[in-house]
This record gives sequence, C-alpha cells and structure tokens, in this order.
Amino acid sequence: MRKFTFLRKKIQAKDRSLQEKLVTKYFDDLQLNQQPKAGQDAGFDSDEVYNRIISNIDALPVKSAGRRKKWMVAASLFAMASFSALLFQYRSQVLDVVSPIVQKQIIATNGHVTNLTLADGTKVWLNGGSKLSYPETFRGNKREITLVGEAFLEVVHDAKKSFIVHTGNIKTQVLGTSFNVKAYPEDNFVKVDVATGKVGVVAAQAKTVFLTPAEEVIVNKKDHSAITTQGVDVNALSGWKDGDFIVKNMPLPEVLNAIKHRFNILIKADANLTKCSISANFTNVSLQNIVKIISKLVKGKAIAEGEGYRLKGKGC
Repeated sequence: MRKFTFLRKKIQAKDRSLQEKLVTKYFDDLQLNQQPKAGQDAGFDSDEVYNRIISNIDALPVKSAGRRKKWMVAASLFAMASFSALLFQYRSQVLDVVSPIVQKQIIATNGHVTNLTLADGTKVWLNGGSKLSYPETFRGNKREITLVGEAFLEVVHDAKKSFIVHTGNIKTQVLGTSFNVKAYPEDNFVKVDVATGKVGVVAAQAKTVFLTPAEEVIVNKKDHSAITTQGVDVNALSGWKDGDFIVKNMPLPEVLNAIKHRFNILIKADANLTKCSISANFTNVSLQNIVKIISKLVKGKAIAEGEGYRLKGKGC
C-alpha cells in the first residue's frame, strides 16, 4: 500500500476542529518561511497535489535489494519535502478542505433595516429588501462578502487583508473605510458612495474607478460604463440606516424603489414620468403624504391600484 494514504483518511474524518489543529501545528513545525508563495490567481486542486507526490515516488528507479532501504528512506524524505512545500504554498486552501468555513446569510425584508457586526469587527447596515452572504470568520489575505440590495459598511482597517463586496460581476474593494453600496436586482446600475477612506470599484474587464470621500460612481450593469460624481452628500444619501429618508435629485423610478423597500408598498408610474427627478426630505412623513408630495412634484396624481398606487400626469 502506498505511503500517505492515511492523509486522505484524516481529511475525511468528522472531527474538523482536531483536523485544523493538526494541520496548523504541522505548518508551524515546518518553519518553511523561505518557501515561495503562490500567485493570487493560482488554483488549488487537492487531488492534483496528492497525485504529484505519488508520481514523484513512482518515478524513482528500482535498485538492488541491498540499497532498497536507503532508497525507501530517500523517497520518504523527498515525498515529505514535496508535500510540505505544497501544503505551505496552499495553506489557506488546504485548511478550506480540512475545515471549511461556515457561510452565513442575513436578510432584511422590505420595511426593515437590519445591522450586524462581522468577524473582523466590520459593521454592516442592510436596507429593506437586501441580502448579505458572509463567512463566519475570514481566512487568508481577503475578506469577501456578497450583497444583493443596499448596505452601508464601516470596514475595520487591515492593511494585510483587503475587504471586497461582490455585487454581481461588480466588486468594491477597500482596506478600511465607510461607504454605501446600492445594487438592487431591479436596478440597472450599481451605485457606490464613499463617506471616508478610499474605495476601488471594478466591473468585469473594466478599469478600476477609485473614489475618495464625497464621491460617487454609478456603474451600468450591462455595458459596465461608469459615471463619477463629486460633492455628494453621503450622510443624507445613507441616512436610511438612521431612519432618515432624504432624496436629492434622484430619478423618480429610484425614489419609488426606495419607497418600496422602506414601506413595502409598490408604486408604479407612467412612462412619461420616469424622467422626473425628485429632491425632498421625507423623514418622519407618512406614506400617504409622501405620495401626495410626489404627485405634485411630477404634476400628476396618484390612483390606488391593488395594494399600491399608480402615478399619472403630465410629467416634469
């Protein structure tokens, strides 16, 4: 029977906590600080690593019986050195196989704002109609989460571990900062507004857009074109997390979506009204009065439709 078969059996063991301790101790005992690190894009294949070691052993020439013991020892040392180097090179990936990190998910339903603190101390506020997927703990040189909807984040600074928010094929990357991300499925854009620090926003096969405080980028989901704006009132824009409802020069469709996620009420508008933009402070204003105010601003009227409303009128 080939050597190291026991390694695979241990990986399949049920006691994941003990496995992770054994693997971590193994790395500490190796003291392989001089081993080269893998590139960030390097993939890890546990079967490939195992097969490479076995292939190296099988490739050794067969010697006479008198020298067989020496070659067995040499083969064992060579295999252990190879395995040690590979394990060190792919340390995080090995631990992911031995002891996978639990993935969690939290949902904020329409009409509610939810907040939580991640394992690294980062604080997250989720607006209504949003979903966040995140790991129970962060491992390796990245902190990655996935967002559907809108969130405001206060990311704890860590120069060695970048923080990445995935919203479809668009990602927002920081080291430590506070910013607002809006990426609802019904919107054709992803919007990022920076309150503090520096943020990098990049879509697939597109250049990274860097933002500093009071800057905003709107990325088109289809063609990945980006529009950047300066002098944005981020505090007003992200006031939803504190119960405020302020809109500044916001397109009517986006305002109506904000109302849906805040009050769980659907308001539709005729096509000729969609080009209207709204600026108003709706904080502590009832839904009925908000609808009346918007109707006047678009020079129209609101008609009850099912459990919601429809806006009709001349338009702006």
